[in-house]
Amino acid sequence: MSGNKNKHRHQTGGLQEKKIKIEPTKEEIKVEHKQEKQKRKEKAKERRKDKPSLWQRIRDIFAELKKVRWPTLPKAIAQTGVVLGVVVMFSIIVFGIDQGLGQLFNLLVRPLTRGG
Repeated sequence: MSGNKNKHRHQTGGLQEKKIKIEPTKEEIKVEHKQEKQKRKEKAKERRKDKPSLWQRIRDIFAELKKVRWPTLPKAIAQTGVVLGVVVMFSIIVFGIDQGLGQLFNLLVRPLTRGG
């Protein structure tokens, strides 16, 4: 009979831990949200430290504009004339190509539309 006792004994094999999920309370959630909000504010402050203010940027822009070497009026007029001349020249070239391709298209399409 001593053999039967061994067969019916339950072996636990050590302690088994159950993982229980505990939901946070409303107050704990509020505290977490406040902490997250505070962290975001601190990060935003750090980013703003690196960026100059709007007025500082405007002052920097005007300081840079003072450093620019502006062309004289005669030079600006001459450069404007060159730009306008190049635009007119290319306009004439594009117009000529367009007219030529239009004529070629008409030569190819007219025989097909006459009842071929």
